[in-house]
Amino acid sequence: MAIVVEHEKRKREILEKAMELFCRDGYEDVTFQKIADACGITRTTLYIYFGSKHEIFNFSIKQLSSDLEVKFLKIIKDHSITAEDCLRKITSDAIDACVENKTLFEILVPYLTGLYKTGDDVYERVRRRTIRINHLLSMMIVRGQKNGEFRKFSVKTANDLIFGLIIESVFKMAVLHNAEVDNIKASLNLAIDGLLTERPEN
Repeated sequence: MAIVVEHEKRKREILEKAMELFCRDGYEDVTFQKIADACGITRTTLYIYFGSKHEIFNFSIKQLSSDLEVKFLKIIKDHSITAEDCLRKITSDAIDACVENKTLFEILVPYLTGLYKTGDDVYERVRRRTIRINHLLSMMIVRGQKNGEFRKFSVKTANDLIFGLIIESVFKMAVLHNAEVDNIKASLNLAIDGLLTERPEN
């Protein structure tokens, strides 16, 4: 068990060093050897943990999406809060995660642009990484509709609206270098307000 823990700890250290290099030099200019040198290990040792710099970068993205899924599932399983509050909490946490991983997104945008130029199906790559998070958002929208909190409308349209605002926040941070977190959260809350059923005035 201790060996497994140590292995995961070393993987995280490698990821941190690699992200620093990607951010400083750009994805294209970072080599597997540069990553090994930055970590103070040989290429052979680095191969024990990752097969290529491409794998290192993809692992970072996978780790972020997996961490978000775990966090969102914990919120969703708490049936003591309403679907509305749950959706607001999830979207707020998603924006906070974007801010915390700003460096990763700054690298991700040119990385995806490079893949697009090679003819890679970038949309499908992103879709695969976000499909579970989209599913969790839809689950909360459906729950809200079933218990009367949300109006009857297209779940996909509502999901696209909310997820689109989250993607916009990533774009602002990664491309425009503008992290207006409070404004982004306010926009998401306004979108969620539009999902609610009409409530009688006091």
